[in-house]
Amino acid sequence: MYISFIIFPLFLVYLGVLEGFIINRNIFHNYNNFLLLASSKKKKNTIEEAPKRKNKNIKEKKKKNKILETLLKEKVEKVKVNLDYSGSQNVDKEILEGKRVPRLRIKKTNNHIYATIVDDYKRHVLCFSCSHDSTLSQILGTYRKKTTNRIINNGKTIKAAWEIGKIVAKKALNKGIFKVKFDRANYKYEGRVEALAEGARAVGLLL
Repeated sequence: MYISFIIFPLFLVYLGVLEGFIINRNIFHNYNNFLLLASSKKKKNTIEEAPKRKNKNIKEKKKKNKILETLLKEKVEKVKVNLDYSGSQNVDKEILEGKRVPRLRIKKTNNHIYATIVDDYKRHVLCFSCSHDSTLSQILGTYRKKTTNRIINNGKTIKAAWEIGKIVAKKALNKGIFKVKFDRANYKYEGRVEALAEGARAVGLLL
């Protein structure tokens, strides 16, 4: 009698634990199914969106390439290297003779592009040009910036980079610099970066 009195409550406890285990298992199973379904939907949406983004990027790249192709067809007058340069801004003899090559460093922002030719050995700037230059407004074109309501040069186009490349190359050639190392930093060789390099080459600077 005493044993049956103990066993019966234990049996009820066991049934309660078993029922709880079954309920939790069903909940966990349903939750896993929900996660799998949500994950598959998200993956499907990502897969569908990826080709759209890729196609958009390809179209933009092709458009930029067409602009550069048009610019490359322009008849650009070559600039002869000034072999007798002896200006106030000293260019090292080794650079003039081609024994040491300076660096053409490029920098760009959303609105502007900068080109600097640097003598790394003496640590000074030999030539510089950028789309900020107010004297280049007719060449680069202008637009009104919404945030400041100011009219500024349009330095965010392929043509602007092309022109800056030509200008900095002319400055270099006039100083007797005929060859540079093109330092594009971490930028990909495309768009404005490519246009600047091709503009410099078009004038006659060796990169």
